[in-house]
Amino acid sequence: MEASPSPNWPRQASTLACRLCAPNSCLLSPAELAVAQCTQRPVDVVFLLDGSERIGEQNFHRAHRFVEDVARQLTLANSNSDNMNARVALLQYGSERDRNVVFPLTYNLTEISNALAQIKYLDSSSNIGSAIIHAINNIVLSPGDGQRLTRRNAELSFVFITDGITGSKNLEEAINSMKKQDVMPTVVALGSDVDMDVLLKLGLGDRAAIFREKDYDSLSQPSFFDRFIRWIC
Repeated sequence: MEASPSPNWPRQASTLACRLCAPNSCLLSPAELAVAQCTQRPVDVVFLLDGSERIGEQNFHRAHRFVEDVARQLTLANSNSDNMNARVALLQYGSERDRNVVFPLTYNLTEISNALAQIKYLDSSSNIGSAIIHAINNIVLSPGDGQRLTRRNAELSFVFITDGITGSKNLEEAINSMKKQDVMPTVVALGSDVDMDVLLKLGLGDRAAIFREKDYDSLSQPSFFDRFIRWIC
């Protein structure tokens, strides 16, 4: 029997094409542009936003505006059963017990905007391992019966916005859970003081999945934003 193609192949093809030229000089064909808006396949994107005290409140607000900008840029699904396009979820995390599902996987831009308008900065310590496990158990899976909430054949993408400086408790368990759920990770690492060992673990060893930027202002720069959209789609 012929193996079915991986749901990740459009991203692999489009990002390979862009790596063959300078990041800011890639001209997308109409077909590539459609891929870059997540219109040709289903993608469920879960943002994990670091709300720890190291980030600072102003940077935290820059980060959650970035999440909303991404949601507005993507072509969102028409329903939870739409077999194309994107859905988005957001988890803010701090310490081992500070985790908040800001909104679950949704295609509703109004729901996303309303939830982000009410978000509160945790301003606590950081434990990314517990956050990953919480996201899997409460966003990817139903907390009631463990039934998978992502769409059939959809790529499951985790986007980490963090510097990687975090407590190590539960991290290895969390990484194994990501692998078990076939998560495609992307790490947006901001600032000069980062923990590359942790970032590489979050990226499942793929350096290409780590976006290093100098500060949170970079999130709104087209040179970064466009590359990020092409990558996750």
